Amino acid sequence: MSNKNLSTVATDVIAAYGITATNVINSYRYGGERLVGFVDARFASVVNRGAAALRADLRSNLIGAQQRVTGYYVKGIHLGTDRAQSVVGVATDLATKGVGLVAEGAVRLERAANVNALDTLNRVVRPAAQVVSLVAERIEEGSSALVRRVAGKPVPAKAVATRQLKATTRKAAAARKRITKTATREVSQAVADTATSASNAARRVARQAETTTKRVKKAVAGTATQTSNAARRVASKARKVAAKA
Repeated sequence: MSNKNLSTVATDVIAAYGITATNVINSYRYGGERLVGFVDARFASVVNRGAAALRADLRSNLIGAQQRVTGYYVKGIHLGTDRAQSVVGVATDLATKGVGLVAEGAVRLERAANVNALDTLNRVVRPAAQVVSLVAERIEEGSSALVRRVAGKPVPAKAVATRQLKATTRKAAAARKRITKTATREVSQAVADTATSASNAARRVARQAETTTKRVKKAVAGTATQTSNAARRVASKARKVAAKA
């Protein structure tokens, strides 16, 4: 089993558990819908059974009110299961992405170190990977059977779950990429702003240093001029004293 096959097995196991979770969600959804249908049918049966005592419009209003109430319940079931399926999609996307990153990192590390550690790892992990994959498949099959029993009718449970899982995983991946792109852009902008601030600060320091240098040069030049003038005055006085002597 190569490293690619090993990572593929891990991805397949993740997908199998994702389908299992989706089947559990669909079981709750189908079961809720079936229960609502049963309640509506029983309520309509009870109302119609007393047809002699109830007018037709009253029976229709009662049945319609009951169906509106159960309709709200069904909408709540759909909303809850959709949210749960979104969570499964996010988890599947992150887990699959993590397996890919680990596999890529392992290959780069092996190439950089010039070793064959992955072959040894594959031989060690092969039995455990096969067992985990088999267990995941059995659990997935059991969850598909549960969906069919709860639905009470023939349902392509695995096909439906696979389609739903792929759709939610694609949405999660797109959202992750948008978030990563936005975060990268914000970090790049922050780095650029920091670099600009540092550059501006460096220019200010350079200007201050240049101004200070000019002031020092001016002060030194003034001091030299004053010293020279004082020396000339002293020399002039010395000449005058020598002339008088």
